[in-house]
Amino acid sequence: MKRFLGLAVAAMLAGTGMAQAEWPEKPIKLVVPFGAGGTSDQVARILQAGIEESGALSQPVTVVNVGGHYSIGARQVMEADADGYNFLIIHIALMGGEGTGALDFSWRDFKPVAATGEFCLSPMVRKDSGINSVGELLEKAKADPDTLIFGANIGAINHLAGVMMQETMPGAKFRFVQIGGGTANFTALTGAQTNATVLSGAEVINFTLLPDGSENPESQIKPLAYTGAERFVGLPELPTMKEEGFDMTFCIKNWIFAPKDTPQEVVDGFAGAIGVAIKTDRFQKFLNDKGFAESFLTGEALQADLDSTWAAIEPVAKLAAEN
Repeated sequence: MKRFLGLAVAAMLAGTGMAQAEWPEKPIKLVVPFGAGGTSDQVARILQAGIEESGALSQPVTVVNVGGHYSIGARQVMEADADGYNFLIIHIALMGGEGTGALDFSWRDFKPVAATGEFCLSPMVRKDSGINSVGELLEKAKADPDTLIFGANIGAINHLAGVMMQETMPGAKFRFVQIGGGTANFTALTGAQTNATVLSGAEVINFTLLPDGSENPESQIKPLAYTGAERFVGLPELPTMKEEGFDMTFCIKNWIFAPKDTPQEVVDGFAGAIGVAIKTDRFQKFLNDKGFAESFLTGEALQADLDSTWAAIEPVAKLAAEN
């Protein structure tokens, strides 16, 4: 099977007029512009394992976490050599950052490679907060506006989701503070530095459940709802936002980008390797266990998805710039 998958990528490269021996000649760097343990990091590492397991590329993929604001890691890739050895995995944060003004560059400053692994979110609070539903959280944000501290990465998923959530109840208003990605927000909420945030379904499982799927008694946080159209398979008792009476769905794909001038044949080659990796048993198990929807977009379909996502998120991002 491994040999077959490797040959499949070789055929893809040959179709572009590029022999596999020409690229890659050294390890490929995949930058995660967030800390270890978050959603993007989990996806990057399972892709890395899938590429290695399948033999899809002749060189390994090295995952590099760049902490701090996600703009740092994104900029590193944008400004990196366009030689086929630098890639970025990110999500809608890249558009949210542009729309809010948190970034002085755009998703258009990169070359799209692929999209995969769609995920949804859960509003989170501390277990000792006395808040047991999204309705209670929003009522408190309405009764005492600007007092509930909502951990966010300004312009990123958690910020946009928080704004969308408060908009479902007129008068509700969180106080958004810069914390970072999922891991940083888990730490801040656990340490009572914040009152609320959102985490992806994969992060909820990672941070609140034991390996056997039971609740981790040492976890200090709890999910209130799920922003998917249907309930999260990993936590089937968790209601959707719509079930709770709030008209909100918010799910996000992971995007892989390269520096703008990266040769198209290299982009196609890396996209082909990703396409092989997501078909491995390891990646499919990850999707099922973590509640991701299977998706894989490249080329014109990917560009259309980026364009439509920007059209939908730009007004939300502008609203987030005011919050």
